[in-house]
Amino acid sequence: MVGMQDSVIVFESSKTGWNSHESLKETNPQSIAFDPLNSGRAYCATFGNGLWRTDDDGQTWSNIGKDVISSPYVMSVAVSSLNSGNKFNKVYAGTEPSALYISNDGGNSWEMMKALNDLPSSKSWSFPPKPWTHYVRWIEPDANNPDYIFAAVEAGALVQSRDGGRTWIDRVTQGPYDTHTLTTHSKATGRLYSSAGDGYYESLTTEKRGLSPWKA
Repeated sequence: MVGMQDSVIVFESSKTGWNSHESLKETNPQSIAFDPLNSGRAYCATFGNGLWRTDDDGQTWSNIGKDVISSPYVMSVAVSSLNSGNKFNKVYAGTEPSALYISNDGGNSWEMMKALNDLPSSKSWSFPPKPWTHYVRWIEPDANNPDYIFAAVEAGALVQSRDGGRTWIDRVTQGPYDTHTLTTHSKATGRLYSSAGDGYYESLTTEKRGLSPWKA
């Protein structure tokens, strides 16, 4: 499944070659995430057309979260790789302007993580081409700890939560300012890898030091 500028294209292999199916036409897809517990389920964030969900490998989609996710400009979506004991793994969605939402039931209901917008650095968040706004560009549920979440705001902050998004720890001064993508690894506990507009960074997180130290 691939997100293009104006649609999503699903490629399937068969005995006679590859088949393709195009969907979500003219929705401007931004990000796609898959639920590891449910092979046919995926979520697609779109710019201006909200958040979408499929349960049949992208053949059909439904628009979800409109009653809670206040902005139709959904810039990022992520699904935790860790089983929370529910039928579906936790889903996270980030919007423009910056806001983060979480669902514990596969996208049927959502809750806004309001504490993100109370961080001191939020007053300086600004996306240079559109200085009147900013957005959650990347969401990274930790691959080892179900309570750890990292969120990258473009531009201005890479922040973390250690309680599932209820409270947040603000950016550290030596850390990346403009993270584009971030990843954790199940075999490298506490290690973060950031590809940012201001460089490539790695960090070893600890309970006492947070995102520290960063190495560019």
